[in-house]
Amino acid sequence: MKVKLHPLFFASIPLYVLFGGVMGYLTAFLAVTIHEMAHYTVARIAGAKELTLLLMPYGAVLEAKGEFPHFGWVLIAGPFANIILASFTLSACWIFPELYGYLKSFIAINVLLAALNLLPAYPLDGGRLLRLMFPAPWARGATCVMTFLLSGGALCAFIVTLRLTYLIFAAFLALTILVTLFGRRNKVSEDRPLYSLAKVDEEGRLRPAIVKRGRKRLCRLTSAEVASLLISYPPSTPIGEAIKGKI
Repeated sequence: MKVKLHPLFFASIPLYVLFGGVMGYLTAFLAVTIHEMAHYTVARIAGAKELTLLLMPYGAVLEAKGEFPHFGWVLIAGPFANIILASFTLSACWIFPELYGYLKSFIAINVLLAALNLLPAYPLDGGRLLRLMFPAPWARGATCVMTFLLSGGALCAFIVTLRLTYLIFAAFLALTILVTLFGRRNKVSEDRPLYSLAKVDEEGRLRPAIVKRGRKRLCRLTSAEVASLLISYPPSTPIGEAIKGKI
C-alpha cells in the first residue's frame, strides 16, 4: 500500500492542536487510521491490487484503482471496525471502571466516526453504499442533498464550537458537491493519444476534459463530446488532430 500526504496535512496539525488539543487530535487520528485500515484489509481480501492511503487534513482516504468484487463489504468494513473497537473499549471500561476517564473520548470518537460514515452523504461510506445498491438517478440526487445538509450542519457546528475539524469537514463536503455536480475534468495535452480521454469517475461516467497546448488551454470537451471522439477515431489518434474543428 502506498501512503501519500496531502500538502495541507502538516499545515493543519498546529491548527488542530490549537483548537482541539494534542490528545484530541491524536485520538481522532488513531480512530480514522483504524477505520481506513479496515477498508484496506477487506479490499485486499476482495482482490484489490493498487491501493493508496491519502492522509488529508480531515482524516484519511483509501483510493483503489480498477474494479473488484464485493465493494459493498469494503465500504461497510470501516464503520464496522469503529463500532467493534468502541464496543471492546467500553467492555474493558466495564471490567476496569478506572479506565473510563481515560478512554471515554476514544469511545465517543469511534461511535461518532461510524455513525457519520453511515450517513447517506457522498463521499462518505453510506453515500457510496447507497449509490452502489441503487444506481438510479434518484440515489445520486439524494446523496447530493444529504451532502449539502451535512456540510451546512458542520459549518453551524464550527460557528458554535470553534472546532477546526467541523470547518474543514464542511469545506470538504462543499467541494465534493461541486465536483459531483460539475464533474472533475481530465486535463490532457493535445499531443496525447485519444485513449487518454477515456477516464471515468467512480460511477463509471466519462469525465469531461480540458485539452491544453503547453500551458495554454485549447478547448473544453463535455463527457458527450469525449464519447463521440472515442467512437469516431482510432484510440492512437493524437487528441489535437481529432479536435481540429474545435480549436
